[in-house]
Amino acid sequence: AEQNLAKAAYLSSALTAVGGAKLLFEGAPRFHEFVVELPTDAEETNAALLEHKIIGGLPLARWYPELGPNASLWCATELTARAQIDAAADVLMNIKQPELNP
Repeated sequence: AEQNLAKAAYLSSALTAVGGAKLLFEGAPRFHEFVVELPTDAEETNAALLEHKIIGGLPLARWYPELGPNASLWCATELTARAQIDAAADVLMNIKQPELNP
C-alpha cells in the first residue's frame, strides 16, 4: 500500500511537471488512481504514448464530458517502475502542444 501511494505521488508529480498539465480533484482522497488534465487531447496523448509502447491514462470524456477531452485517469501500483514513469513523462514533454507551440 505504501508503494502504491509513493508511486502514484511520483507519477502525478511527473505528469504535472508537463507544461500546462494539472491534477484535478487535488484535495480528494486517493490511493493509486488520480485524474490529470493534460494540455493535449487524451486520445491523441495516448496515441503518442503508444508509439513508445506506453499505455497512457483512461480518457474520461466518454463518461464525464464535463471534464473535457484532455482529462484522463492515471494509475500507478507497486509494479510501476520509476523508469516507466520517467519514460511516460519524457514522451509527454515532447508532444506538440498547439496552445504552447503554435
